[in-house]
Amino acid sequence: MIRRAWFGIKRLWQGREPLHDIERRQVISRLFPQGVSRRQFFTRFASLMMLSTAIAVLGILADSTAVVIGAMLVAPLMFPVLGAAAAIVMGWPLRIIRRVLLVAVGSVLAVVLAAVISFVVPGHTDPLPAELLARTSPNLLDLGIALAAGAAGAYGQVRRHAAEALTGVAVAVALLPPLAVVGITLQLTEWQLAVGAMLLFLANVVGIVIAASVVFLAAGFVPGRNPLKGHPSVLRGIGWAAIAAIIVVLPMQFGRGNVLPPSDPTEEVTVVVEDYVAEDGTAAEVIDVDVVIENGITEVDIVVVSSLAVPSVESIAEHVAKYLSSPVEVRLLVVATETERAKVVP
Repeated sequence: MIRRAWFGIKRLWQGREPLHDIERRQVISRLFPQGVSRRQFFTRFASLMMLSTAIAVLGILADSTAVVIGAMLVAPLMFPVLGAAAAIVMGWPLRIIRRVLLVAVGSVLAVVLAAVISFVVPGHTDPLPAELLARTSPNLLDLGIALAAGAAGAYGQVRRHAAEALTGVAVAVALLPPLAVVGITLQLTEWQLAVGAMLLFLANVVGIVIAASVVFLAAGFVPGRNPLKGHPSVLRGIGWAAIAAIIVVLPMQFGRGNVLPPSDPTEEVTVVVEDYVAEDGTAAEVIDVDVVIENGITEVDIVVVSSLAVPSVESIAEHVAKYLSSPVEVRLLVVATETERAKVVP
C-alpha cells in the first residue's frame, strides 16, 4: 500500500506542468518588485504595517474580533514571507536574506508601535482581553493552520484564477495580531504571555514557508522537470526551514507550563462545576465561575443560588482538582433565595 502511494506521488510529480516563462516572471515581479515598483513596495509595506498594527492593537484592547480581522486584511506581511519561500526553491540566497530581513524589520516595527499605542491608550487591561489571551498559548493546531494557509497562499500566486483565496489566507493565518500581542504584553511586563505570542508568530511564519515551498515546487514554479536535481541550495534552504519548524514545535509540544503560559481553564472548569452541581441533587444553580491561576494553584470562585442545601465546597474542590490534576482552592458564595406568597380576598 505504501509502495503504491509512493509511486502515485512520483507519477504526479513527474507529470506536473511547469509554469510558462511569462507566468513565472509575473509571479517574481509580484514577490520581488524592482526599480520604481520596489520603492513603492517598501513605502506601501511600511505604511500598511503601521496602519494594520494600530488597528490590531485597538481591536485587541477593545476585545473586538471584527476589528482584529480588519487588521489581518490590511497587514502586508504575507507577501515577504511567500517571497522567502519562492527564493528558497529558486536557490536565491541573497533574496532569502532580504526577505527575512524585511519580515524581521516589519515585525520589530509592529512590536514597538504596539507597545507605544498600548501605553498611550487610556484605560486598563484588567482582566486581559480574550482576543489577547487567545494568541498567547499556541499549539500544533496553529502550525497546521499555517501549513494549510501557506499552501493556499502559494497556490494563489502561481495560479491567478485562485488569487481571491489570498484574502481568506490572510485571515486564517493571522500574522500581525500575535505581533501586536507581543507589544502589548511587553508593555504590561507580562513576559510569559509575550513569549507565547512570539512563538505563535514564528510558528505561522515557518509553517507558511515550508508549505509554500512545497507548493511552488509542485506547481512547476522552478524551471526544469526535476528542480531538486543539481540544486543543493534548494535542499539546504528547505532543510533549514524544517529545522526551524522543529525548534518551534518543541516548546509547543513539550515546553508547556515552562515556556508557554497556561491556557485559560475558565470555560472547562465552569462546565465541570455546573455538571457536578446538577448531578448533586441539591437544586442549586451556578451563577458565576471565575478562575485565576497563581503560583501553580488554580483559584476558583463559585457563586450559586439555592433555597435548599448546597453541595459541599470540599467535594467541589476535590472534583475540580481531580479533573485538572493540579492543586485547587475553591471559594463558594451561596446566595439564599426564598419563595413568598400572598393571597388577598377583597
